[in-house]
Amino acid sequence: MPSAGSPEAADLLSAECHAALDELGSVEVLAGVHALNRASQVTQLLETVASGLRKHFPSRRAAVLVADGGSQDSTVDILRAWCGADQREPARRLIELAPPIRQGHAVLALLAAAHRVGARGIAVFDAEMIGVQADWVAALIEPVLGGGADYVSPAYSRAPSEGTLTTNLLAPLTRALYGKRIQQITGGCSAFAAPFVERCLHDWVDADGPHAHGTEIALTVAALASGARVAEAHLGRRLVDPSVPQPDLATTLVRTVGPVFALMERSHDVWEQTRGSVVVPRFGDAPAVLVDTQRPSVERLVRAFDLGMKDLLPIWEQIIAEETLGQLYPLALLGPEEFEFRPALWARVASDFAVAHHERRLPRDHLIRALTPLYLGRVASFLREAWVSSPADLVAIFDRIGRAFEVEKEHLAARWR
Repeated sequence: MPSAGSPEAADLLSAECHAALDELGSVEVLAGVHALNRASQVTQLLETVASGLRKHFPSRRAAVLVADGGSQDSTVDILRAWCGADQREPARRLIELAPPIRQGHAVLALLAAAHRVGARGIAVFDAEMIGVQADWVAALIEPVLGGGADYVSPAYSRAPSEGTLTTNLLAPLTRALYGKRIQQITGGCSAFAAPFVERCLHDWVDADGPHAHGTEIALTVAALASGARVAEAHLGRRLVDPSVPQPDLATTLVRTVGPVFALMERSHDVWEQTRGSVVVPRFGDAPAVLVDTQRPSVERLVRAFDLGMKDLLPIWEQIIAEETLGQLYPLALLGPEEFEFRPALWARVASDFAVAHHERRLPRDHLIRALTPLYLGRVASFLREAWVSSPADLVAIFDRIGRAFEVEKEHLAARWR
């Protein structure tokens, strides 16, 4: 892994950027924004973040750093203009990356810049988020500045149909692996204390990661696996601009589940010894579990599962244990109104995929894409159950998913070689 002083890490920042940061001088509090093709929206987020620093940290030396992740529109020109348009506090600087420019590099470049200017803490925001409030800056970074956390992850109020990849796979899997219950593995924003930034750049994060989600996940896992003090801050609702083109589901799985599986190899000595899980400290009110206003349609999801059973079975046979497949076959006989893919079976499927990924039984991206119909089947079952559940019952449902992955953990560890 690259270190903060290694050529790999240093090369993330251009020579012009180094000079600009040196001219900026020492900064105590930073907000960083990374953007990709956000020309029409990024200015509003930047103004919000800057106003949050002015409102909550008026007596501290503060700055907003912005980094472009390789935009093909006019985003970088807008970022440069915004940085040069207003000389009021907080200071503004464009973090120019050295080529090749990738979105994941922009996240790391913000951390490398924070380290260079000696910031005590930095809050980082993905410009894909809309609806960010000025108070979010303080909610994320105050626990860091107050010495209560090394890493602060966001928590959001949400309905069951929102973030099902997180609630049904990413969060319960990482809960089981690392023993800490956090809502978001990749939440669009987070905050870091200076010592943790240095540790990440020095020991944990690979500068080769091209995608922002993968880099976010690597930073979260670094916090969970390294003994850092992890906390959550409740921010309210998370909104993502619907006009932003999203990759297809299979690609999303590759970019999120792939890094989680890959990092299991790096952190094996940690997760193999971890038993059970604990709630992390939370700042602010508990996130609300909201109720979906429209009945989710599960027919398409069940149909995708059935097609996967027909088309992908030869591939699944190379990934999933025969005993597990034997429990999946009857699901193909169920209609949408009775489809039930229980958490324990889903945790076993995820475990089988993690082991197969580790053993490289198939090309890794190809393997993870084969998870898509199984994930859709699990979501169909989850949404059916959630629709007839109260908010209190939903909290229990989320916990049962997490506990199923914790129970499966022993079986996973026994097969990991």
